[in-house]
Amino acid sequence: MGSGVKIHELARRRRHLIDIELDFFKSRTSSTIEIMTYLAENNFSARLSAIYENTQATEVSVRQHLRALEKLKLVNRLDGPEDRRAKIITLTDHGRAHLLEYAKRLGELLKDER
Repeated sequence: MGSGVKIHELARRRRHLIDIELDFFKSRTSSTIEIMTYLAENNFSARLSAIYENTQATEVSVRQHLRALEKLKLVNRLDGPEDRRAKIITLTDHGRAHLLEYAKRLGELLKDER
């Protein structure tokens, strides 16, 4: 084997990342992070249909994750301006602060790993 990172080190790093995800989002799937990141990249708001189209998660999974994020007061689900059936998902102020703190924590993890 070459002098790359050993598998046990990768597993340890992944466990640490999962611990951070559980701490911040009460979830250990990348779907939650993917949804939050998509919202952040789109001025903290997106149509639900766009979230379905631009994440790797299924519609059922997206709905489940959004319900969990709503319970944590990280996102709001609003009616669309022209059509009440078209839902708009927005990050709350608390959600923005939470995501910023999550990014800071990840930055610290990555810095510690170097």
